[in-house]
Amino acid sequence: MRTPRGHHAIVALGAAAFLASVVHHGSELRSTPSLTGPLVALAVDGGIAVAVVYAGRRVGAAEFSPSEEWRIARFTLAGTVLSVAAIGATLAVRGFEGRPLAEPAFPLLVAAGAGSLGGAIAGYHAARQAAETRRARNAVRALSIVNHLLRHDLRNDLTTIRGYADLAAEGNGRSDAADVIAQAAEAGVDRIEEASAVADALLGDAELRRIDLTDAVRRVTAGVADRPGVTVETDIDDGAAIAATDGVRSIVDNLIENAVEHGGTDPTVRVTVREGEETVVLTVDDDGPGLPPERHGPLTAGDDDDGGLWLVATLAAEYGGDVTVGESDRGGARFVVTFPRFDPARSAATTADADT
Repeated sequence: MRTPRGHHAIVALGAAAFLASVVHHGSELRSTPSLTGPLVALAVDGGIAVAVVYAGRRVGAAEFSPSEEWRIARFTLAGTVLSVAAIGATLAVRGFEGRPLAEPAFPLLVAAGAGSLGGAIAGYHAARQAAETRRARNAVRALSIVNHLLRHDLRNDLTTIRGYADLAAEGNGRSDAADVIAQAAEAGVDRIEEASAVADALLGDAELRRIDLTDAVRRVTAGVADRPGVTVETDIDDGAAIAATDGVRSIVDNLIENAVEHGGTDPTVRVTVREGEETVVLTVDDDGPGLPPERHGPLTAGDDDDGGLWLVATLAAEYGGDVTVGESDRGGARFVVTFPRFDPARSAATTADADT
């Protein structure tokens, strides 16, 4: 069953206004000898109602998020209520003064339609402006994150390559130099792919595909486990496939780095991956002081504007998932990321929709 969205409410409001116009003016046709007046009136208020229906359909085709659509719907409803209230107040005053009210339903119908249409237009432009502002803000953040990944992490990989290449050129007998160079080069390529995927996701241009979350977790934990004083425990279901991009590694990396940074003196980090029927759940626990209770619950991008947790929340949302914060059984913080499980049939349907 499809979940109702905001544009459905706008269309329903316009259709209700049109139906009210037809019923009202239909009754006039049976009581007046002339057809011209009721038909012209129907063309006016009914035409505005049809325009509201069209506006709702345009909102549905504009690829707004569900929350943005409902924001436009609220604008539409507010415009309707305010317009009807204003005209209704003037009619009430005329009635209180004893003046005759000639067909009060017609101006109320016109006001309802005009208010709905004006509210829908205002809401559309407000949502569009907010979306463009958010996209511009994400573009700046994407540039900052890509800059960090390329300048910091990739620079380290290239430094390793250069160092071992010099050793190999000097012929100092290091037989593992070629292997280290190959591994560092592969890590550098991975960083570039990861940075590109993160940027695409933040800009809303990501094309989701099958990603093995298990593989991403193992790659990240393998690098962290080599650090002195850091213990990484894993409990991972094999082959946990999600619909994402290579940027999912940044989610894993930032959560584990956060756990190490805020863990104990010799931090212990536990990472689990559980595959369910419809979801795949990533959990990262640490043994640090944890977070205050007021920060427990859903994690959104607004909770940590400048840190890695902002990136975690933003990327998870782009992949159709969510993040919650709680208390670890080790006394520290627990971050739980729930991803939709990869569904080949759903992925094929999404691709077909995009192609059409």
